[in-house]
Amino acid sequence: MTTFMPDGPVHQLELVPLGEGAWRLCDRNVQEDDPASVMAYVEQSEEFLEVVWLHGRLGWARFTCLTEVLEAAAAELAPTPAHRARRPVDIPHFAPRLSPH
Repeated sequence: MTTFMPDGPVHQLELVPLGEGAWRLCDRNVQEDDPASVMAYVEQSEEFLEVVWLHGRLGWARFTCLTEVLEAAAAELAPTPAHRARRPVDIPHFAPRLSPH
C-alpha cells in the first residue's frame, strides 16, 4: 500500500512502504525507473521519524510525524520565488590618481 499526499502544495509525493516502519519517499512527477524519483528514505525509530534526504537539502533530519516529512519534501519541490530586478547600485566615482612621474 502506498500513501500519497492528496492535498497541499505538492500532490505528487508518494510514500512507498519498504517494511515495518520504513518508507521510500518518491516524486511521482519523475519517471519511476529514474533514481532521481527517490527524494528520501524514512524510518520510524522509537521517538522520531528519521529521514535521509537524497534530493535538495541532502543529509538527515528528524520529524515527529509523516505529515511533517511530506510538508518538508513539498517545500523542497516548491518553486523558488524569482528575484525581482532592482535599480543598479551606485558606484562611487573617484578622481583619477596622478602618477608620481
